Amino acid sequence: MNSKNYDALVLKSINLKDSDKIYTLLVRGLGKISAKAKGIRKITSKRLSTLDTLNFIRVGLVGQSEIRVITEVKMIYSFSNLKSSLEKLKTAYYFIEIVNKLIQESDEYDSVFELLIKCLKRLDEKNFFDSRVENYFEMNLLKTLGYSIEIGSCVSCLNSDFTSRDFSFDYDQGGIICSHCSNSLNHLNPATLNSFNYLDGRFPDQNLDFEEVDQILKFYIGSLLNEAPKSLKYLKF
Repeated sequence: MNSKNYDALVLKSINLKDSDKIYTLLVRGLGKISAKAKGIRKITSKRLSTLDTLNFIRVGLVGQSEIRVITEVKMIYSFSNLKSSLEKLKTAYYFIEIVNKLIQESDEYDSVFELLIKCLKRLDEKNFFDSRVENYFEMNLLKTLGYSIEIGSCVSCLNSDFTSRDFSFDYDQGGIICSHCSNSLNHLNPATLNSFNYLDGRFPDQNLDFEEVDQILKFYIGSLLNEAPKSLKYLKF
């Protein structure tokens, strides 16, 4: 059977008996798949480091079954700057954990693949670290997967005038809800809407505060997963 080449990002791996490993890959054109690398754990294997988690690779695959077989692999982008920074590495592992948990096997979300590569490349820039890239990734991932956050109007009454109303976030409905429609006492700072709009490309950067946005996005993702991502305990809020 002929091997076909694909661009892929390594999400994780597990050891099999003998010297094999199973890799979870996010593949352009295929989605999330499992692929076996035979003999990869042998001391003579030259492919092992190329298949490290977070590597962007060109991979040869054969088979159409549940688990394909890796025939060859070539490095495209190792994200070496990112991997040399503990803070950036924590963020990158958070990205791949939530992608791995929110996407099912063989879901073909090329837009998620492109978003993930884009944000990892941004993190990999030598002198760059802006925590907003985390929130940008979260918000755009949710939008791509159909969990768009409604911030333009109340998710219950659809009123868009928040100037005279307190408002909070409704995690069940995925959006802003006004005090007329909710008994919540956890009212948000009005400036939080500007921060959300900034991430959505609809508001200029004016020394915005992202603390509430960060908490909302992470709790919302946790509610979708029915658990907090494990990598969250290593991230600073």
